[in-house]
Amino acid sequence: MPDILRAALIPTDRFTLEPLGVHHAADMVSVLAGTAIYQYIGGQAPTAEELEKRYAAQSIGSSPDGREAWLNWIIREQGRSIGFVQATVETDGATSDVAWVVGEAFQGRGAATEAARAMVTWLRHQQPPVRITASIHPENTASASVARHLGLTPTGRFDEDGEEYWEDSPPTGA
Repeated sequence: MPDILRAALIPTDRFTLEPLGVHHAADMVSVLAGTAIYQYIGGQAPTAEELEKRYAAQSIGSSPDGREAWLNWIIREQGRSIGFVQATVETDGATSDVAWVVGEAFQGRGAATEAARAMVTWLRHQQPPVRITASIHPENTASASVARHLGLTPTGRFDEDGEEYWEDSPPTGA
């Protein structure tokens, strides 16, 4: 079995993507406290205790069976948490499913696009996946815009939650 890919610090022009740790839960409670965030992704704002449990599980870095690397980063702007990006990478490198969430107070400034682009670029330099994918609610125009900036296109296929699968074209030579 190949070594599991691990999240590393990723700088961008305006942000730092910091590998997720349980200690981020306290900061992220207020970032994720808005209600509009959950309009398309479902759920509700987590408590500090819920985030601590979630982050403890996610920061392990892989699925229990070892078939997926779980890569999670907190988006930080001048030391302040503003959201997160994540990737679930099949250990065979065939697919990397990506997602992003930016707190309501920090939306509309291109943070999700810049952070997601940095994550995808980093992924391609570490272990080039054949395909980058994302699942996006059909009415979530902001996430659709981020996906387009990443070079993803809608497939017309939907998951059980009604989200549409988006993907890029496999790199040539892959």
